[in-house]
Amino acid sequence: MIRSILTVLFLFTIMGSWAQSRTSSPYSFFGLGQQTFRGTIENRSMAGIRTYSDSIHLNLQNPASYSKLRLTTYAIGMNHTETFASTEDSNDTYDATSIQYVSIGVPVSPKTAFGFGLIPFQSVGYTIGSVSPERYSRFTGEGSLNRAYFSLGHQLTKNISIGGEFRYNFGEETNSSSIAFNEVQFGTREENETDLSGISFNLAINYDKILDNGNSFNASFIYQPEADITARNVRRLSTITVGADLTENIFVTRESPETKQELKLREEYTIGIGYGKPLNWNLAAEYSLRGSSSSAARSFAPDNSEFTDAASYRVGGFYIPNFNSISSYWDRVVYRGGMRYEESGLRLNGEDVNEFGISFGLGLPIGRGASFSNANIGFEYGQRGTQNAGLIKEDFFSISIGLSLNDRWFQKRRYN
Repeated sequence: MIRSILTVLFLFTIMGSWAQSRTSSPYSFFGLGQQTFRGTIENRSMAGIRTYSDSIHLNLQNPASYSKLRLTTYAIGMNHTETFASTEDSNDTYDATSIQYVSIGVPVSPKTAFGFGLIPFQSVGYTIGSVSPERYSRFTGEGSLNRAYFSLGHQLTKNISIGGEFRYNFGEETNSSSIAFNEVQFGTREENETDLSGISFNLAINYDKILDNGNSFNASFIYQPEADITARNVRRLSTITVGADLTENIFVTRESPETKQELKLREEYTIGIGYGKPLNWNLAAEYSLRGSSSSAARSFAPDNSEFTDAASYRVGGFYIPNFNSISSYWDRVVYRGGMRYEESGLRLNGEDVNEFGISFGLGLPIGRGASFSNANIGFEYGQRGTQNAGLIKEDFFSISIGLSLNDRWFQKRRYN
């Protein structure tokens, strides 16, 4: 157990440094940023399905799933994304690499378990601009909204489990806007540094039943109430000149007093159903609906943007040829796959910015004997946005790698 604790402490130390690029998409300019967290590697490989849960993996999007946990489980996941962006007359590429989560789940009885961890769930990372003989403009942003959480799940009856999650949301964003005209000696630069903080909750109920034919039916309902995020913003206005190499030279800076603004995290409902054979296969489908409330803490957000209700549709599952195989390692591997379609709720120039993704992955057993630990690798190809109305279409490919390690805590010794 000591080795497990030291490992967890080491992983949390890694999370102390958040100087990573989690997204490079221009669409992260809008609202509070782009959603970057889609669950553990296991869930992400199944299109983000959160309905299914078992006794040895964490399901970080469904707190009721902790009631099934039978082993102390700690997990870390990393993701790298390559994006190929195109408009009607130009192309570009960018990439982002980040730690996706560090989490731990601990069973305290056959019916109850809790979990805690850190997750960066929305990120900003963009550079947008143009240069012409008459005008220079540049918009940049970086930062993330992170989440420290505590979850608790309990099996209420033989078939029904409930759970809740307390979240402390925090982070920093820096956004800047620079404009200079060729006929004017000095240009202007506006920079906003924003500290974000707030509390939110997540509630879930799961239903699991073994049918007469030995197969399982499961369903879940997850509710995230609307929550407030407090943004404390410091604004700096500077005069600049732009060099031949497009370097910005700052001359005079004036800093405004700190202001406070109340932003919103959207309300969200998720309903899902699944069917399968225990320890062999499962297939699930989910629908999520998010409210339209969203706003940004920067004064230069364009007038051509608006937020509408967002919806997502996911289908995913897994297959294990023979989980107890002795003769074949690959028969014990978990094969996962899924497909999703998301209406982001962002509308630009009258066009909806939607996203499609198809994913697959492997759960590779590690360790010896009765170890249930595994390494997980996932892949996803997707598209975001459109070239219509002067917008950007993004084709992206992601690879995710994670560990799910198991141990026994709070187990009484039989022998001294």
